Amino acid sequence: MITPHLHCVVVAAGVGKRFGSATPKQYTNIHHLTALQHSILALSQVHFGQTKAFERCCLVISDEDSTAKTLDFALPMDFVLGGAERMHSVFHGVRHIWQQCQAKQHQTEQRQVGDISNHWVLIHDAARPCVLATDIERLIVEVCENQERAGGLLAVPVRDTVKRQARQGDNIVSQQTLDRSQLWLAQTPQIFPLATLYPLLKKAIKESIEFTDEASLFEHFGLYPRLIAGSHSNIKLTFPEDLLFAKAFLA
Repeated sequence: MITPHLHCVVVAAGVGKRFGSATPKQYTNIHHLTALQHSILALSQVHFGQTKAFERCCLVISDEDSTAKTLDFALPMDFVLGGAERMHSVFHGVRHIWQQCQAKQHQTEQRQVGDISNHWVLIHDAARPCVLATDIERLIVEVCENQERAGGLLAVPVRDTVKRQARQGDNIVSQQTLDRSQLWLAQTPQIFPLATLYPLLKKAIKESIEFTDEASLFEHFGLYPRLIAGSHSNIKLTFPEDLLFAKAFLA
């Protein structure tokens, strides 16, 4: 198998309104590091074979961010400005990687060095500081070694009973119990081949196709990413109580 070229994009351009803090949630302090730094630290510990998986990281931040560039990170950083929504921020980050690969291709006579056919982009949300490096390694091995052209993502099976709601007057009631055996909770990281990811992102932005994560983008175009079982501990900081778990987990 040809060794894949691995890139990572971390999305940290959001403000996290539901988190209830004046500070963007990615800069919440957890044991002397921000949530963002914990996320980058996990990525820095990922190995593919005997070597580190990532040489550097593309960090997508808001144009109003005055914090990111003041922090010390476990990986060298390329800073890229985000967009209005997460989908735009991801596009900006992936475009940066695409342009870097194209530049390398033009700089060398050995075109295979810059060939993007075996380049993969791993995308992670800064607000998931509890991700395990071992889960990321398994994701990379399962998707890249098996050349899953639709990519893949960490996810966990739904373990609670799931209800579909309905309204009765002013009340919200339980209308239906769904079959949870078919349901998974999507997480990040998610990983995709650059040669497919960038054109789909470009097309979605041009045609205003909305997507909540990169897996849903691929699904929209009839490509079905592989689900790789992750850990329930890989929570996303969304509500204030999530911070209690993160502090205990990362202690």
